[in-house]
Amino acid sequence: MPQILDWPPALRPAEVDWGLLVPQEVQRGIDGSPQVDIVGAPRWRVMISTGPLRRDEVPEWEAWIDRLRGGVNRARIWDWRREAPLGPAGGAPIVTFGGTGNSLVTQGWTLSTQKILKAGSWIGLNGELKRLSQSINSDGGGVATITFEPPLRSAVPANAPLLLVKPTALFIMDGDPPSMKQLGARFPGFSLAFEEVFA
Repeated sequence: MPQILDWPPALRPAEVDWGLLVPQEVQRGIDGSPQVDIVGAPRWRVMISTGPLRRDEVPEWEAWIDRLRGGVNRARIWDWRREAPLGPAGGAPIVTFGGTGNSLVTQGWTLSTQKILKAGSWIGLNGELKRLSQSINSDGGGVATITFEPPLRSAVPANAPLLLVKPTALFIMDGDPPSMKQLGARFPGFSLAFEEVFA
């Protein structure tokens, strides 16, 4: 049975590339125009590069790759480029009403604040990782509607908290585990690709 592992804080990638995979099927209409349908749940994909490594860094990276066991075990991954929210993000926001889709009404924000959370901020909701697609403002009651991608895969209950600092999702390694090349006394490092999996 797969294990769920926390990414070791000491292992920070030198390069990070995030993208949203949206499974699509393109068909041609009667008039020849393309018609695109989403055929599966969108998921995050992240590629990392260690960059050149010092000799003392190599064993910890090797041990971590071994623990992942290729595509067997899952890793909790966050976006190292953006570990904190963009904007003041004051208060203790929670979901006001349960819901699905791409937007939710939230409350508990600092009152009457423009751009309390800016577009591009990461949000953790019910174990899912979302990226804010529009900046939000809180009203006089601390209420704000958040809009994000990708859509929720399962309903979020009322009063669920929003995780704003280092929110994570579960990922598996995509492809074969890399080898740790050594060139003389140098370790050029390696790249890894991960794809989100749903628990």
